Amino acid sequence: MVTRVALALIIFVAASSRAQPRPSFSAMPGGVVAIALPQSVLQDATVRKQLGSGLTTTFLIVAKERATNNAGSARIEIRYDLWDDVWIVRKVEFDRKVDAQRIASFDALTNWWHNVVRLFASSGDRVSLDVELSVLPFSAAEQKDAREWISKSGGVGTSSRGTGSIVDALIGTTIAARPITSYRWRVDLPLK
Repeated sequence: MVTRVALALIIFVAASSRAQPRPSFSAMPGGVVAIALPQSVLQDATVRKQLGSGLTTTFLIVAKERATNNAGSARIEIRYDLWDDVWIVRKVEFDRKVDAQRIASFDALTNWWHNVVRLFASSGDRVSLDVELSVLPFSAAEQKDAREWISKSGGVGTSSRGTGSIVDALIGTTIAARPITSYRWRVDLPLK
């Protein structure tokens, strides 16, 4: 009996240690779903290292309603400005409402991080969503700039098969914003 209880406790602890941090979801007027992301996302070692890189770390949040094809998304962009020693943040919600700020310290950034992000709207009384947060190592604008810079500066070589330039191959295989980490959650939320 004791060994079964101990085994159950070990399994519970192991499962808890691997559990992803859980955001809080809330219903707002007009059937809008908002998310408050957990601070532990910013404290993740991989994310924290990326935040200090000087590139824009992009947090892409996508919500898909399970019963329909309805979807909503929002994004948060954070860049540490090395010269001015400030955090430049930009939040774009599902309806394209933008909030941009300069934040003086990492502690102030974590306080700002707790603000809710409006993510999805529904006309129903209840919503069931699959939500994914992808942490991208740079912004779409930085990706575009890198592609343009490489294509302008190095388009001299061609492949031995003549099917395209080496630069095209480099751009196609290396300059893509693959998530450095991602989180997934399911939420069922009454809206009214």
